[in-house]
Amino acid sequence: MEKLIAIFLLLFLSTSINAQKADVKVEINNLKSEVAKLQTELTTSTSKNENRIIDLGAKIEDLRFEINVLKRIIEQYKNGAANSNSTDNSTPSSSKNNSIPEEYSTEKTESKPQKQSYSQCSATTKKGTRCSRSARSNGLCWQHGG
Repeated sequence: MEKLIAIFLLLFLSTSINAQKADVKVEINNLKSEVAKLQTELTTSTSKNENRIIDLGAKIEDLRFEINVLKRIIEQYKNGAANSNSTDNSTPSSSKNNSIPEEYSTEKTESKPQKQSYSQCSATTKKGTRCSRSARSNGLCWQHGG
């Protein structure tokens, strides 16, 4: 009788252990799927952040370019005001837009030699960044019309 009870107890324990193993396997599979899902979300958010960083970098470059253009305009006004005050007091020549120097206006006119030389081309590339070539006397490189 004791042997029968021992066999019954062993049988009960083995089925209980098998059931626990099955539960553990299901739990492991659930955890694996959650890890895969989190990795996908992490990859997606990382690529979004990288795109945002690239966009911000391009915007920074655009702002730097605009600042440099504005600095040149200010320098030209200072130089122009100093030259006009020191040479003679005549009225400035008439133009359609006196607030923008000729080289920055959108109208195409005859190019006049500039008093100031530029070291870097002031044109914008297809990427939206500033051209890195050396500029000629009109502020543009050979490719952008210098």
